[in-house]
Amino acid sequence: EDVAHVARIKAAVGDAASVRVDVNTAWSLQDARWGLKGLQDAGCELVEQPVPARYRRAMAELTRGYEIAVMADEALNGPEDALAVARANASDVFAVKVAQSGGLKRASEVIAIGQAAGQGLYGGTMLETGLGTAAALQLFATVETLHWGCEFFGPLLLTEDILAEPITYRDFCVEIPGGTGIGAALDPDKIAFFRRDGARFTTAVAGE
Repeated sequence: EDVAHVARIKAAVGDAASVRVDVNTAWSLQDARWGLKGLQDAGCELVEQPVPARYRRAMAELTRGYEIAVMADEALNGPEDALAVARANASDVFAVKVAQSGGLKRASEVIAIGQAAGQGLYGGTMLETGLGTAAALQLFATVETLHWGCEFFGPLLLTEDILAEPITYRDFCVEIPGGTGIGAALDPDKIAFFRRDGARFTTAVAGE
């Protein structure tokens, strides 16, 4: 039923949009064999983490057995995992997330391993605030090719922004902040309003 539902969506949008499915580790290997075949026949381009992260051999079988791209997500928690997934040929695409990787440096190492292994790259999000999103944007702006695009929509899901200058979204794109550092500064009034520990928010000013 799930595959048939996705097939109807693909039939409706045709070539006007890329249809990708995130299974979030929900399938067994047997389910995934049928699922990937059905999604591939329906014209979908990619399936994300179809089986649990620890099943690298299953991911390798699915990657080898179908033309539809298989993306590793939950399987990637830093460069150590990236190296193991690449060595096992257990994906076609890396979903790279700064928070999930363990920070900017470790995420950059995941990217480097993916590039060296010939993996497609996708810039993902753990639904960070504008601050985390600004940092991610600076990192992914250094990547020559993001074969599978990116999604940094975390701030769009929040009713309030904590940045002095919110990140700009326009025409299905996000602009890279142009300030110093990661290009983003906190709004002291917003931080004071939202904090719950009673402490005061202070900022350092150059020359003081």
